[in-house]
Amino acid sequence: MKNFLKVLAGFVVLLIIAGVLLISRVNTESNKTAIADAVLAATGYELIIGGDLSLSLFPDFGLSLADVRLKNPAYPVELASTSSAVLSVDLASVLSDQIQVREISTEDFHANYYIDEEGNSIWSIAADSGAASDPDSDLPSASSSASSSSPDGQETGAVTGLSVERLRIANASIDIQDLSQGARYQIDNLALDSRDTNIDGRPFSIDLQFDYENNGMSAAVPLALRSEVVADINTGTLQLNDLQFSVTPMLVSGDVTINDFNSSPSYEGSISAAPFDVLVLLESLGMREGQQDVNFGVDTDKLLSFDMQFNGTDEQANILAFNIEFAGANIESDAQIRLASDLAPLNVSYTVSAGALDLSPFFPEPSDDEEPAPAAAPDSSETSPQLNEAAQYQPETELPVDLINSMTLLGEISIESITASGMQFEDVNIFTNVEDGLLDIEVTPISLLDGGLRSTVRLNTRTSTPELQISLTADNLNLVDLAPSVSRFNTLTGFLQLESTYTASGNTVKSMLDTVSGNTAFSVSENSVDIGVIKQVFTAIAALSPTVEAIQQWPDVMRFGDMSGYVLLEQGLNSKQDVKLRMDNFDITGSGQIDLEAQSFAYDMLFTVLGAPHPQTIPVNELYHNVSWPVDCSAAFAEEVNRYCRPDFTQVREIFTQIGSNALRNELQETITDQVPDELQDAARGLLRSILN
Repeated sequence: MKNFLKVLAGFVVLLIIAGVLLISRVNTESNKTAIADAVLAATGYELIIGGDLSLSLFPDFGLSLADVRLKNPAYPVELASTSSAVLSVDLASVLSDQIQVREISTEDFHANYYIDEEGNSIWSIAADSGAASDPDSDLPSASSSASSSSPDGQETGAVTGLSVERLRIANASIDIQDLSQGARYQIDNLALDSRDTNIDGRPFSIDLQFDYENNGMSAAVPLALRSEVVADINTGTLQLNDLQFSVTPMLVSGDVTINDFNSSPSYEGSISAAPFDVLVLLESLGMREGQQDVNFGVDTDKLLSFDMQFNGTDEQANILAFNIEFAGANIESDAQIRLASDLAPLNVSYTVSAGALDLSPFFPEPSDDEEPAPAAAPDSSETSPQLNEAAQYQPETELPVDLINSMTLLGEISIESITASGMQFEDVNIFTNVEDGLLDIEVTPISLLDGGLRSTVRLNTRTSTPELQISLTADNLNLVDLAPSVSRFNTLTGFLQLESTYTASGNTVKSMLDTVSGNTAFSVSENSVDIGVIKQVFTAIAALSPTVEAIQQWPDVMRFGDMSGYVLLEQGLNSKQDVKLRMDNFDITGSGQIDLEAQSFAYDMLFTVLGAPHPQTIPVNELYHNVSWPVDCSAAFAEEVNRYCRPDFTQVREIFTQIGSNALRNELQETITDQVPDELQDAARGLLRSILN
C-alpha cells in the first residue's frame, strides 16, 4: 500500500507539471515533449504519452491524457501505465494560496514493483541521472518544494493548501515481485474513491477496495478499507477516524492518529473486531479448504473477537493491550518492540496469559457408529488448473536465521488449561528467549493425563548451518485416559515414561526434517496389554509346527513386570528407524519406516520368546526359546490392529526345518553318547554330521 500511494502521489505531481507546461504551449506534440522532458529532469523517469492530449481552459483548467506510460531508463520493465488520466483544476484558485482540484482520475492504472535477485528495485534512480530526487527514494519529495526555510533554519511560510474534490482510480492493478525473497504479490480490481481530499485539516472520506493474491493462493482475497481522514500538513497530524478494514467474514474497526510526522513522528490508536468465524476466515485466506457446513448456523464456539490499544514512535512500538475472546476464554497480551539502532539490535518483549481454552469444536470426534471412509484419490479432471498450480506451489520454508541473529527477544506464555480431542493440558507455561543467535524455548512441566510433560528446544543460528536440538520428557502419563483420544491405545493401559532427544541441521524446514536424528526410550509401568496381535502371529506360526502348541490358551490380556523399548532415528523422517520392545520374556526388534503422506507404515520385525533367566510370562515350548520369528508389519494407520502384522511364512518354514534338524541332531548326539562305545563316538559323530549337512 505504501508503494501504491507513492506511485499515486508521483502521478499527481506529473499531472500538475504537465498542466503548468500546457498553459504556456499550444502545439500538442510540443506539449508532449515538454512534459516528458520536465518529468525526466525532475524525477529521472521517462514519461511516454502514446495517446491523445486535450486541454480546456474554461470554466476550469482541464487536462486529459491517454495511453500514458512511465519507465526507468535503466530497466526495460514499465514502472506504471494508464489508459487515461484526467486532471481538472479551478482556474481561479491557482492565483490564490488554496489550489482547488476538481478531479483527478485514472482508468486501468497499472504499476510494477520489481526487485531482482541482488535486491535492486526498478524504481531506483542512479545517482548520476540528474533527477532532483534522492537516490534512495523512489519518488521526489513533495515537501522539498512545498515549503521554504530561511538561512537560520526558521520556516518562512506554511505549505500551500491543496484540496481535491474527487479522487478516483478505477480498475487499477499492482504487480509486486521480489526475486531476492522469492515472493510475488498481485493486487487487482483496485478501486479508490475519495471526496474533498485535502491537507488542510478538514475531514474527508476514503473508500478503497481491491483483490489480493500471492503465488501460493488458489484464489484472490477481496479486501476493503474505509475511513474518515483528517490530514494537516502544517501541524504534521493525520487522523484515521471510523477506520474499517474488512476481509470476509472479519471486520476490523478503530481509530489511528499520527502526530508530528514532519519531525518526530508518533502514533496511537485502537482497533477491534466483532466476533467472526475463524474457520471461514482461514478459508477466505486460502489457508483451509472450503467445507460444507452441515449445521447451517453460526457456531459460537468457533467465533473470535479482539480489541487492541497501541502507540509508538519512530524508535519504539508498544502494544498496550491485546485482548482476544476465543474458545471460551479471554486471552490477554502486551508487547514492547524497540527498533534496531546503531548501538542496539531489535528488541522484543511480550507476555500472553489465558484462561481455560476449549478447542474441542475444532477437533470434532467421530460418532461411535460412524465408519471412516477410505481416502479416495483426487480426480484431476475435476480440479481447476489454478487450484493445481496453487497446490503444487510449495516453496521451501527458510528458517528466519537473519532475524534471529539481529534481535533479542524475551517472552512468556501462560495458559490455565487447553482442552482438545478429549485431552486437557493444565498449567501450560512456555518461555522464549533469543540472544546472540540462539533461540531457546522451554516448556515447563504441563499436567497431562495424571502425569507431566516438559520440553526444551534450542536453535543455534550462529553456525554456518543452523542446528536444532529438541528434548521431550513424559512422566507417568495414564494411557487409560489417552485411549479415548487415540483409539490404537485401547490395547494398552499403564503409566508411560518417555525420554526423547533429537537433533537436526539445515537452513530450511525440509532440510531439517531430512536430517532429524535421535532416539526415544520408553517404559510402561503397572501395564496391562492386549496380546491379540501376538497370539494371532504365533497361531499362524504354530500351524506350520510339527508339534502342537496351545497358543489359543494364552490369555488375551497380560501384565508384564518389564515393558520397555526404544526407537532410533537417523538421517530424516523418511529413513529407516530401528525399534525394540521388551515385555519380560517376549522381545520384538526390527527396522522400517513410516510414510506420513500415505498414512502407512512398513517394518520388518523379529518376534522372539526368550528362555531363562527371563520371567516366563508368555509360556512356550523350550524348543522355540530364543528363536527369532520373521514378521511383516505393514499396513495403513486406519486398518484394524489385528491386520497390522503377519508372519513371513517362507522363512518360518525354513526355521521349522532347521529346528527339526537341530532336534534330530540333539537326539542322535544323546544316543551316541549313551550307547556308542567311547572309542567309536568321534567316528559316529562325523558320520552324523555328513548325513545331516
